[in-house]
Amino acid sequence: MKSPATITLNIGNALPFGNEKDTARIISLWESLDDYFRHRPFVAQSGINGKAKHYTISLNTESMVNMMTEAQTVSGSFSNHLASHIDDSSVSVSGELTITIGNERHSQDELETYQVATVFIQQLVMAANIALPGSIQILDAKYVGEGARHYEAQSFDSRLLYGAMTTAKANGSPSLHFHSFAIIWEWLDQCEVSHRSTAISDINKVLFTLLKVAEQRHEYSARTVLMVVYQLEVLLDHRDPSYLALTRNRARLVLGEIPESADCFAELYDVRNSLFLAHQPVHRPPLICHGTADALKEQIGQHNTAVELGTALVLALIQDLVTHNAQRYEFTETFSRH
Repeated sequence: MKSPATITLNIGNALPFGNEKDTARIISLWESLDDYFRHRPFVAQSGINGKAKHYTISLNTESMVNMMTEAQTVSGSFSNHLASHIDDSSVSVSGELTITIGNERHSQDELETYQVATVFIQQLVMAANIALPGSIQILDAKYVGEGARHYEAQSFDSRLLYGAMTTAKANGSPSLHFHSFAIIWEWLDQCEVSHRSTAISDINKVLFTLLKVAEQRHEYSARTVLMVVYQLEVLLDHRDPSYLALTRNRARLVLGEIPESADCFAELYDVRNSLFLAHQPVHRPPLICHGTADALKEQIGQHNTAVELGTALVLALIQDLVTHNAQRYEFTETFSRH
């Protein structure tokens, strides 16, 4: 495959959730990506066990923006449009991303091109969800074109991330803001999150786990809780499960007071401890359909609110690091005798 190479990702279900206000914000975000990713330098791992190399990336989001704009025009909001799609299959929620990858230093074969595209899409998922949680969805996706049959597209759902934002708003904490995508992308580049497949630094451990959280569909079970707690403990540099008060207090130091309605720490830690003691129920993977979320909501072993609030805390902490151009927190507890 000669450089540059173009890859097309067809996404059967590309419309994220969003009320009228969120819909306008998400469209604005996607409209900015075409210009931002125009021959942009990108350092990425060149293979599963390969070294990081220098590339240029261009991204065509025209199909996505057109689909989103039509959804807004027809239905007023993405959530309304998704509801219409349930009743009418002609209501489109599909889109395409076209990624062009080039470099000036070496020739690249087909495998390398798809590897770099995968790393780029993963970083796009991270950046979009930090900038505006729940603003990207890649479901029912497949690569199209010559050689595409050799590679499987990854899936990322917007449900949990959008739920984190709406639940945080409903409970008054933590505060999540619409951040600059460009600043977040530059921060991710500084973290070198695209350079290797194994996270070594704490911040990259959190970011890789954020991708795994974004893969979750309707089942917010103990497994999802475990990933959320892991992120919080890594971010807040505290790994003693018997002393959750310190984790809570460190979150308050960074984010401010957390009202009781938004304090999910006790439930998260109880679930994590029960999982290790084999007390947690285990569900079979559910049938995914439009009614799955409602059917599972009251099921024993589901932890929707705790998972969403915990994810909101993770996103708020990451946004705070981005705002201060930092990659970690350092805490020093002291005491005095009276």
